[in-house]
Amino acid sequence: MANKNEVICIQCPVACRIEVLLSDSGAVEKVTGFQCKEGKEYAPQECQSPRRVLTTTVRTESSARPVLPVRSRGTVPKGELRDCVQMLATMKVKPPLKMGDVIVSNIMGTGADIICTDDLAT
Repeated sequence: MANKNEVICIQCPVACRIEVLLSDSGAVEKVTGFQCKEGKEYAPQECQSPRRVLTTTVRTESSARPVLPVRSRGTVPKGELRDCVQMLATMKVKPPLKMGDVIVSNIMGTGADIICTDDLAT
């Protein structure tokens, strides 16, 4: 018996309601309701293995700026977000850093790098 899942697509402003039919083994059997290629690709991935961009802050060694905003370059499995944030909460970064600098490569084996989203001067 197949599982029917409904996903509201976030890939474009249309916000299609996409239905994804998954087999008992989790294989995609049918995708309907999408209006663009991105939605057709997004909905099955969201049902099988949801991923998100991680945004948070890390502590710094700068007294002028105690925290620095960071995000993932790429997506992290949704189930691993909390562990990644907890790992980042244990670290402190040293200035100078530029926007786009990698703080952590391949965080927790997810394939996503954590990068600065602002500069951190000395």
